Amino acid sequence: MIAVGLLSGWHAANWGAYKDVPYEGFRWASYVRSVLVGGVVATVIATVVPADELPPLLVLLGVFYALERLGTELWKSILREDDQSSYTIPMRLGFRSRTIDRRLKRYVAGAAVVLALLTLCLAGDTLQRSGSPAPLLVTVLVGGAGGWITAVGGAWKDAPVEGFSGWKFLRSPAVATAWAIPLSTMTTNWVTLAFSAAGFAVSSIETYKTFLTRGRPPGKFADKQIRHSWPRARARFAFLHAALWSALALTTAYSISLGQWRGASALAAAVIASVAGVAAMSVVAAVPWRSLWLAGPEANPPTVAVPHSHSPHRASSEGDRQGLS
Repeated sequence: MIAVGLLSGWHAANWGAYKDVPYEGFRWASYVRSVLVGGVVATVIATVVPADELPPLLVLLGVFYALERLGTELWKSILREDDQSSYTIPMRLGFRSRTIDRRLKRYVAGAAVVLALLTLCLAGDTLQRSGSPAPLLVTVLVGGAGGWITAVGGAWKDAPVEGFSGWKFLRSPAVATAWAIPLSTMTTNWVTLAFSAAGFAVSSIETYKTFLTRGRPPGKFADKQIRHSWPRARARFAFLHAALWSALALTTAYSISLGQWRGASALAAAVIASVAGVAAMSVVAAVPWRSLWLAGPEANPPTVAVPHSHSPHRASSEGDRQGLS
């Protein structure tokens, strides 16, 4: 179980490194962080939740992924102290296009966010326990709740700089709800389902954004300059990412062959295995693998500007980007 948590963090670490290396270079601390957080999340859940109450590992994989992402984003937006001018979209928590630089204000806001999430989880669990079994449609819609929370958080961070995009806002809820359909055959607990569907949604959306958008720069570096060119390292990250998707597809297919899933859950497991396989093949098809065999050391090229479309919503002066004191 802990190994699954570590692997979920490793999956996130690979797409994160692939996206960020051209702008930040490679840092072991950033790469290992997601792996360790995923392992810690799995360890805590294994310790706190009785073994007979745990959902299947396939469902837990999504839960670990969602909680690792949540923990990492809270760290970056609330706790971390770094130069926000390095980003087009500041990573630090902000309000009305300005970052909140006072630590106490951020810590209070972070505590409020965590408390609100815990309250939602408690309310959902209480509501489910107090009523009669909900129809499948209700369970699936509740399962997509994590996608709505992800969408609100993303819009809060990105919209002041990029402008509001209805497509981007609805993408996470739609994908999370789609994942909730097969996952709902494996667990009926609303809170577990919401976290698991959110985790699988993040993993699939980030795979698309990172590897299948033809080199489009990540939003947080949209108008920044490429400073590093490590084609072999990035190809290795892509290879590992595809390998982990493949491992999910193969292990899920193997579990089906062993009869661990029955009826609707067997069909759902087959769907998940198929999606994982398609994700792996898509990454393989999109990445220039010849970079793995380039001769010579990795090099840093002359700094070059990244083409981008100017957004009218982007701050027009340095004064607009100053943090709240």
